[in-house]
Amino acid sequence: MILPMDKVIDSIIDVLYKAKNLDRASLAKELKELAYHMNKQLFSQIPSVSAVAGILVGWWVAATFTNSPIKGVLSQLGFIKGGTHVVSNTTYKIISVLLPVLAMAVTAYVVQKAMKIYRANRQQKDMTIVAQLGRELQSEVRDKIGILDKARNVGLLSENEYRTKIANLYQSYSRNHSKIEDILINKLEN
Repeated sequence: MILPMDKVIDSIIDVLYKAKNLDRASLAKELKELAYHMNKQLFSQIPSVSAVAGILVGWWVAATFTNSPIKGVLSQLGFIKGGTHVVSNTTYKIISVLLPVLAMAVTAYVVQKAMKIYRANRQQKDMTIVAQLGRELQSEVRDKIGILDKARNVGLLSENEYRTKIANLYQSYSRNHSKIEDILINKLEN
């Protein structure tokens, strides 16, 4: 029987193996995106899911580790609640600050990647529906895509903004979504 933690460890090993085999340009692009999400989470005013994940990681660190041998022994004996694993003061400070920040950034990164995959799959379905519409509506969609292409080519839209607008365009013509799907597709960051 494979324990859930074994599955997590296997997944992490798989991701690290894939990261090892990435070309430098792809790795640099992914690291840049991770840094973007870290910056966004650190300096945003409204906590997001990833910020909550960071708080939970901070709580876990505080509940698992301590920098005081006395507190560790008292906790193991059940006299106080707190960390049972003693680490150095420097290590404790590092994991209590950096681990939650890293958890926030990675969570935001993973959520955005998952949403982009979902949006791409949803867009393929929407494109199929739009392809079945009348010629007049298809022409209208092509004209709007042409305008978006021009805006991207002159630098008015970034590549991510362009993709979001294309997905929203097809979504508006297919009208085959629930309100939750609309929110998910529109919530994707540019």
